[in-house]
Amino acid sequence: MRCPPVTCYAVLWLLTLVSGSWGQVNRLPFFTNHFFDTYLLISEDTPVGPCSFGMSRDPLCKEGSSVTQLLARDMDNDPLVFGVSGEEASRFFAVEPDTGVVWLRQPLDRETKSEFTVEFSVSDHQGVITRKVNIQVGDVNDNAPTFHNQPYSVRIPENTPVGTPIFIVNATDPDLGAGGSVLYSFQPPSPFFAIDSARGIVTVIQELDYEVTQAYQLTVNATDQDKTRPLSTLANLAIIITDVQDMDPIFINLPYSTNIYEHSPPGTTVRVITAVDQDKGRPRGIGYTIVSGNTNSIFALDYISGALTLNGLLDRENPLYSHGFILTVKGAPS
Repeated sequence: MRCPPVTCYAVLWLLTLVSGSWGQVNRLPFFTNHFFDTYLLISEDTPVGPCSFGMSRDPLCKEGSSVTQLLARDMDNDPLVFGVSGEEASRFFAVEPDTGVVWLRQPLDRETKSEFTVEFSVSDHQGVITRKVNIQVGDVNDNAPTFHNQPYSVRIPENTPVGTPIFIVNATDPDLGAGGSVLYSFQPPSPFFAIDSARGIVTVIQELDYEVTQAYQLTVNATDQDKTRPLSTLANLAIIITDVQDMDPIFINLPYSTNIYEHSPPGTTVRVITAVDQDKGRPRGIGYTIVSGNTNSIFALDYISGALTLNGLLDRENPLYSHGFILTVKGAPS
C-alpha cells in the first residue's frame, strides 16, 4: 500500500528534526597537563599571590608568581571553568576559574608538609571532570642549624692531657642536601681547644693552668653547607677549669734575717716564717720544720704557725754560737 506523498514527507521531516535536536551527545572536557601522570614540584619559597584576585586577606600582600596553569580541551569547544576540591587543598591553592592559573593561598613549608594530593576540576557547564595530582614541595635552605641540650658547660681538671676529648656539641638542620649538613667551628678560634668540624667533639690542644685561667667562654658556630645562602647559629660553651694540687708552696718576705740578744730567755719569738700554697683553687695549710743548722736544737719552729722561738740559753762567747746561725726551713703542704 502506498501512502500519500504529503504524509510520507511529514514523517520524514519529523525524523530529521528528532535526529538534529536529540541525537548529538555532549563530550566532556579532559586535562592535558602531563603532571597528572607524574607529579608537580613546587618550591617551598614560592610567593603567595596574587592580591589582585582577592586570594589573600593580608593587606600587605605582594604579587606572587603562579604555581602552574591547568590545561584542558573540550571537543565541543564549550567554555571551560576550572576549580580545586577539598578543604586542605582549598586552604593552600586557588584556581582562576576562567584561565586555570593556580596560585598559592598561604606559604609552603617542606619541613612541615612535604607533599599534597590535590584534586582539580574542569567543567563545560554540562559535566565535571576531576583528576588528582601529587604535589611535591621542593626544599630551599630556609632553616638555620639548631643546637640541642643547651646550655653547654663542662668542668675539667687543669691537668687534663692534651688531646683529651672533653665535650660534644650537637646541632641539626632539617633542610635537605648541603643545606642540612652542619659543620662546627669556634668563633674566634681558641688556642687551647679545638672542635671537630663534622662531629662537634671539643678537644684540649694545649696545657691548661688553673693558676693562669680558671674558665673559658667559647662561641661555637654551626653552619650549614648551602653554596648559595649558608645559614648559621651560635651557641656558648663554658669550660670551667678545676684546680689540681700541682704547685709547691713559696716563702714570702724573703730573705729572712734577724738579730737576737744572748740573754734572751727561752721562748722568745725570733721570727715568724710564712709560706703560701700557690694552688689557688683549694690552698692547703703549710707545715714548717727545720731541716739543718739548728745547733744543739737551740731553736724551735712551730709546725702550724711558723713561729721560730728560742729553745735554750744563748752565749755569744760560745764558739758554737758566736758566728750566728744559718737555718734551713722547709714548708710543705700539710
